[in-house]
Amino acid sequence: MLLFVLFQNVPPIMLLVLGIALYLVWIDVKDEPVEFQIKAWWFLLVLLLHVPGYLIFRVWIAVRRRRRNQEAQTTTPGPRGRRGGGRA
Repeated sequence: MLLFVLFQNVPPIMLLVLGIALYLVWIDVKDEPVEFQIKAWWFLLVLLLHVPGYLIFRVWIAVRRRRRNQEAQTTTPGPRGRRGGGRA
């Protein structure tokens, strides 16, 4: 978007790609459990930086989801030894 502003010329295909990138960001961000301000920040970053911004966003989403899955899969240690005085 910054190049569009500087050169004041927008090729139609680039405008279409920008619209698709913004749509994909909205699809990914709407279900993420983060504040609205963070969602808006990512949307505006992709709006300003276009393709590099979208690539940075995809890396952030992948890392965030990977960490969330690792935290969900961590096992807790089981009980040690017998409890109570009954038979095993």
